[in-house]
Amino acid sequence: MSTIESHVYGFDEPPPRPTTPPVRRGFLVVLFVLSILALLVYGVPYLAYEYGYAWEAGRSRAAVQTLAKLEKEGVVGRSSELFRLATTAVSPAVVKGETARATTAPGNPAIVKFDRAGLGSGVVIDSENGYIVTNYHVVKGADAIVARLGQGISLAARLVGSDPKTDLAVLQVKGPLKVAAEWGDSDKLDIGDWVLAIGSPFALDRTVTAGIISATGRNNLPLPNNPGEEAYQDFLQTDAAINPGNSGGPLINLAGKVVGINTAIYSETGGYEGIGLAIPSSMAKRIVADLIKQGKVRRGYLGVRIQPVDAALAKEFKLPEVMGAVVTDVQPDGPAAVAGLRTGDVIVELDGKRIENPSALRSLAARLDVGAATQLAYYRDGKRIQAAIKIGELPEVPATAVTSYGFTVRDLPSDAASPAGIGVLIDKVYSDSPAFRAGLRPGMLIVGVGRTPVRNKAEYEVAVAAVDPEQGLPLAIMTPDGRQVFVTIGGPGNLGR
Repeated sequence: MSTIESHVYGFDEPPPRPTTPPVRRGFLVVLFVLSILALLVYGVPYLAYEYGYAWEAGRSRAAVQTLAKLEKEGVVGRSSELFRLATTAVSPAVVKGETARATTAPGNPAIVKFDRAGLGSGVVIDSENGYIVTNYHVVKGADAIVARLGQGISLAARLVGSDPKTDLAVLQVKGPLKVAAEWGDSDKLDIGDWVLAIGSPFALDRTVTAGIISATGRNNLPLPNNPGEEAYQDFLQTDAAINPGNSGGPLINLAGKVVGINTAIYSETGGYEGIGLAIPSSMAKRIVADLIKQGKVRRGYLGVRIQPVDAALAKEFKLPEVMGAVVTDVQPDGPAAVAGLRTGDVIVELDGKRIENPSALRSLAARLDVGAATQLAYYRDGKRIQAAIKIGELPEVPATAVTSYGFTVRDLPSDAASPAGIGVLIDKVYSDSPAFRAGLRPGMLIVGVGRTPVRNKAEYEVAVAAVDPEQGLPLAIMTPDGRQVFVTIGGPGNLGR
């Protein structure tokens, strides 16, 4: 049909189609990438949340079902029963100790009043004879001591003996008592073992707290319990809550045996912060036995002056690792000298036990029986040597050398020396003490006791032990400016010094 005919009959030609640009491949790529990113940002976390929630919920349901099964079988009850049985076995033997100091009425010394001075805990270890173990710092300076047992029973206690160096004391009440706790073996404890602490924190009788052994063999800790005392430290560390009033109470294992005597907390606030310290039973049992038998403690003694090993010394002495105690002096005719030790030897083992540092060696030697024959290992010129040694007895220093005189001493640092090459350093001097009034000050050097020169603390202790306290303590002092002066602390004619 022609164009004219189409127009006549009302038909027009179809309009032309608009032209559109083709879809570019790059746009599709971008769209795909954005979709993937959106899925990652929003979809994956959602899916992960839903999956994680379902997984946790599933675990929770499984745990509930397992616990229900264990409870039905009695396993849960038996686990708790260990704690209950251990507590029940020991709690009746735990006492609350209260101390008092006597004061006289003004103008009438015949009237004596007792004022409460302190509070602590203790544990009965011999019911037939009425012996109770506690801390020395709990009963220190007390004029009267009362042991409060369960059922409202209160008994007057006497001090049998005390050992400030380990912070232990033994009391006795008129027995017999009904229950006593048994000693356990602290040497068998390992990190992670469950323990319970029982005592009277803040006067709350027979409070029980649970925790684990966090560490063993803790030493060289600056504890304030007995300032002026040269401490033997070999603590068990536990996270069982220990607070003021727990001191002297038992630390027990789940067999109901006493494996430690709670004695201190390591804290910046004075309250529980997760670090409690207990004297291990391996040390306490021996100290308590000595105090009951003879009223004092006999300690083992090697007769050496020692210092720590650092990396430089370990390299110099050709040691396989950084450990042990370097011998810096040997007491003439002492146990170590007889065994053949010399200055420069490094002791690494005693009585079959590894020696990490001087404190560990000192504590271990002190725990060995006087007169016991044992083995000692040391390095000399890079060679390990085994030697037999007979343990001596640590010379006893009169208590007045620390308490009445009012000062303490320590060995010179390894890098220091007096002009004469001898002496012990005055470490602390307590204010208003005889030593303070006599002019002694920290940093001065004691080079002699009477006419006896002293080179180290061991010789100083031997010399002091030979002095008659009633005649005073004669000392040769080297002042910081190099002058040597002679003073006598205490004794007749010294006006209370």
